Parts: sequence; structure tokens; C-alpha cells
Amino acid sequence: MYQKYTGVILKKHPLGEADELLTIYTKEAGKLRVRAVSSRKIQSRLGGNLQSLNEVEFETAGSANRRFFPLGRDGLPVLISVRARTINNYLRENLKKFAYSLIGVETLYRLTPDQEQNAEAYEMLLEFLRNLGDSREEKFPLRSFQLRLLRLSGFSFPLEQCLDCQRPLAAGTTSYFLSSKGGLICGTCVKAEEAGLPLTLLALEQLRTLSEGGKPLHLEFPVEQVIEGFLNYVLEREIKASGFLKTLGQET
Repeated sequence: MYQKYTGVILKKHPLGEADELLTIYTKEAGKLRVRAVSSRKIQSRLGGNLQSLNEVEFETAGSANRRFFPLGRDGLPVLISVRARTINNYLRENLKKFAYSLIGVETLYRLTPDQEQNAEAYEMLLEFLRNLGDSREEKFPLRSFQLRLLRLSGFSFPLEQCLDCQRPLAAGTTSYFLSSKGGLICGTCVKAEEAGLPLTLLALEQLRTLSEGGKPLHLEFPVEQVIEGFLNYVLEREIKASGFLKTLGQET
């Protein structure tokens, strides 16, 4: 059975001596894993088009021949043709942009289930990669992408009211983000022993702007910490690629 897709290559993993396992986020079927046979060989017809973060058009074939599918009982579809649609070389030429792209891609990877079509998430991914290439401030497209993905996945960041007393967060007062609760509490409810991250009204407005796809003039430092903290709360793990960005910052 043959299937045609359009997708962005999220991850690549070596298989055996010459094959690769590709994780591709597709417009038609969401997150897929396919096997690229002999793609790591120098003479491979497929390899040149299989750079990570490229948007590609590709075709797969299923087979009853177990020789091609050693990874599981149901096997993997085999990549039989591929053509690069958008080549995002800038992400590999600019190490900082590449680091930010890895964080965004891992966020998508963690938040989306396998083989579940989501055309909106796919368009958001393409927009994120375009904006990352055009922007001088990589944090804006990344944080907006993460917040929009969270909302699309049913995890909207609670910005309007205190998690404890349920009252609206009062204008002109400081709110506190608690990573243990994954949300904000007001100054009245915060306890001395709770290590909350203080957020001004300006920071709250910046979070709202980012979650709606807008771009604030600048970002208060706690805003990025809050987004990372909320993601860690939802995923119950840290985004591993964030460590690469922090290492990169230390080296520069």
C-alpha cells in the first residue's frame, strides 16, 4: 500500500548499518515514524533530501515482508521517494537559531500523539520555522509557538484568575507563578514558604500577547521562565533541548 505525505522531519535515528528511523510531522496524519532504507550510504538517492527540519514531500510503502520491519510486530512504513519542498539551511548555519528550533520541535514532539492529524499544528510549525529564520530575536517565535501549541493541546496557561481563590488577578498587583501548581496565585494567597516566581502586570500582558500569536516589544525575563515552568508541569519532564541552548549561552 502506497501513501503520499507532506511533512517536516523532526528527528533522525540510525538503524543498523545504513538505515534511519525518521520521525516526521505530516499535514495529513500528524506524527509518523518511517524507515529510510540505506539512506546513510553515500550513494543513496534519499539521503540528500532528508536533512532535519526540511519540509518534504514523500511516499511510503507498507509490506508483508518481515525482513524490512524488525522493530515491531506491525512494522514500519518504508520510505520509497522524497523531495525537499523547503530547505531550512539557515537553521544549521546559525547555531543559536538551530538551538531554538530544537526546543520548538521537541515541544511539538512531546505535546502531540502519534498518527493524529492536526492541520493547525502543522501550519503553526511551518510558521514557527519561517519566523525563526526572519527574526533577530529568536525567543519571540519560540515562546509564542510553545504557548499556542499548549492551548491547541488543551493546556491553556491560566492568566485571568488565582488558582487558589479563583478571583481575578488584580491590576497593579504582583502575581506569583508556582511550578508545583502549574499556574498563578495572587499576592493574598501566596505563602511565605512557597517559592513563587513574581510576575508584574506587564509580564502578564506579554504572556497574553504571545499566547495569541502577537509579538510584544520586549520580554520580561520571568516570562520565559514561566513558559518553561508551565511546560515542565504539563509534560512532567524538562525540554532536553533547553540544556543545549543554555550551554550555548555559556560558551558565547
